[in-house]
Amino acid sequence: MPRVAKNQIKFTKQEIEKLPLPPKGCVVYHDTALKGLALFVYPNSKTFHIYKFVDGKPIKPKLGNFPDMTVEQARKEATQMLGSISKGEPVVSRRISKPSGLTLGELFDRYINEYAQHHCTSWVETRKAFHRYFGNWMTTSAASITKADVQQHVNILGSERGHHTANRAYDDLRAVYTWGIRYGYHTGENPCTGITKFKTRSRERFIRPDEFEKFLAELKSEKNIPLRDYVYLSLFTGARQANILSMRWEQIDFKLGLWHIPLTKNKESQTLPLTDLALMVLSERYENRESEEWVFPGTGATGHLVEPKAGWAKFLERTELKDLRLHDLRRTLGSYMAMNNQSLQIIGKVLGHKSSAATQIYSRLAFDPLKQAMEAAQVSMAASTDILPASLIKKTRKQNLKRVK
Repeated sequence: MPRVAKNQIKFTKQEIEKLPLPPKGCVVYHDTALKGLALFVYPNSKTFHIYKFVDGKPIKPKLGNFPDMTVEQARKEATQMLGSISKGEPVVSRRISKPSGLTLGELFDRYINEYAQHHCTSWVETRKAFHRYFGNWMTTSAASITKADVQQHVNILGSERGHHTANRAYDDLRAVYTWGIRYGYHTGENPCTGITKFKTRSRERFIRPDEFEKFLAELKSEKNIPLRDYVYLSLFTGARQANILSMRWEQIDFKLGLWHIPLTKNKESQTLPLTDLALMVLSERYENRESEEWVFPGTGATGHLVEPKAGWAKFLERTELKDLRLHDLRRTLGSYMAMNNQSLQIIGKVLGHKSSAATQIYSRLAFDPLKQAMEAAQVSMAASTDILPASLIKKTRKQNLKRVK
C-alpha cells in the first residue's frame, strides 16, 4: 500500500462528503470520536477501516464503503471489531454489501413522475427544493439512509437555512419514502419515522399602518411596472403568488369584476371578486398588454413571470422594510380585514384557505369586540372601587351604550 497522509477529523456524513478525492494514492483520515476508526480515501472511493497497531504492526481490516455504510454503522462495526482485537481474537475484513433497490434520486423521480405531477400543484417547486436540500443524497441508495442521517440533516438545515425550511424539506423527504413504501418501490424502513422537527410559529408579519404611507409612496413611483402591478394585485386580491404570476386574461371578467382561478394550491378552483382598485390595475395592463395570454408575460419556459426576487429586494431597500417578504403582501390583506372586524370565515374564503386552522392566525387582530368587552368589565370594576374619576366612568358608559345600540 502506498504511503499515506494522516488527518484527524470528526466523522460526519457532511464532513466526509466534502473530503476531496486524491488524484492518486490514498489519504487516511482518523475519527476523533472513536479511536481506531479510519477512512481511506482513494481516487474513486472512500472506505471505512480499522487502523490499529497490534504487536507493533498496523492492521487495517476493511469495514465497508462510504456512503453505503453510514458513519453510525461504521462506528458500531468498529467498536465490535476493536473489542475483538483487544481480546486477541482473529479479525478479517468485513464487507457490507451495497443495499439493493433504488437510489434516493431514482425513488424521487418516480414519486414526481407517477404521483406529484398529477396530484400536487407545486410539484415543480418541490423538485427544485428537493435537489437543493438533498442533492448530495441523490446517488445514495435509499435503503442506506438511516434515521440518524435524516435527523442530523434536518438539524443542519435548521441551523443553516432556518427552522421553517428544515421542516418543509423533511416533509418532502418523508412524503417520498411514504409513497415509495406504499407502492413497493422501497421495501426497507422509513428513515423519516420518529424524526424531531423544529417547533415554529406562524409568521405574522404584515405591512403595519405606520409603514403603509412610505410603502405606497415608493410603490407608486416604482419604475419596474410588472413588479409594481404584481405588488398591487397581491395587496388587492390576497391571492397566492403562483396564481397571480400565472394569471391569464381569459380568467378575468371585467364586466362582472371577477377572477376565476382554475386551480389553487388546495387543488380546487376559486372565484375572487375584483375590487375597483384591482380592476384599475388590470385594465391598464390590458390596454398596454404584451401578450394575449398572460397578464404577466415572461421569457422563461413557463411563458409568464416568475418570482421577482431581485426587483423586490431593490424595492425593499428604498422602503427600509427589510424583513418584509412577498408572501406578507397576501397576509396584509387578511390582517386588515381582521382589524376591520371581518369574520374568520370571510377572511378564509377570500384567501382560499381550505381549513379554519390556516385562518386562525388573523384572530389576533380582531381586537375591537374584545376591547369592548374588556372596557365594559373594567368600568364595572372601576365603579365599585373608585379607581377612575366619575366623569370618565360616565363618559365610557355612554360610549358602550352607543356601541350596543
